[in-house]
Formats: sequence, C-alpha cells, structure tokens
Amino acid sequence: MMFIAGAAAFAIGALAGCQTKIPEEDTYAGQLYVRRCGNCHQPYNPQAMTMAMWEIQVPKMELKIAQAGLPPLAPEQKDTILDYLRRNAGHQ
Repeated sequence: MMFIAGAAAFAIGALAGCQTKIPEEDTYAGQLYVRRCGNCHQPYNPQAMTMAMWEIQVPKMELKIAQAGLPPLAPEQKDTILDYLRRNAGHQ
C-alpha cells in the first residue's frame, strides 16, 4: 500500500513538472526561461521544484549547455532566470 501511495505521489509530481502553462509567459523573464531552457528540453514548470532545488539544477544545466556547444548564459541572463525561478518556484 505504501508503494502505491509513493508511486502516485511521484507521478503527480512528474506531471506537475511537465505542465505546459509556464508562469509569466508574456514577460521578458518568462520568455528568456522558455527560450534558453527550452533549447535542450521542454521547460519545466518552475513550481515543479523548490528554489533550493533550482539553485542546484541551474549550474548542472549550465554544464550541459557547454557540453552541447550552445552559448553560455550571460551573467544578466542567469540572474534574470534565477529571479524568475525564485518568484515562481514551488514550496515544500
């Protein structure tokens, strides 16, 4: 029974991360997030992770950007994306 409950919670969390509705889609920050993060994968809904999780994930993605031969995030782009994620991240 615990396995089923855990599997259901995981599935709900996974679906939340793949939602197509991205917050602030009409703002520069939302568009930058979709454009830069959507280069390699479908952008996740920021609410799928907490800000602490995003702070770990963003540097990992910067490595993947470099490995893919894509232009790195400019410092101001990274700041804009992190501010966007901070405003829209999920809460534990």
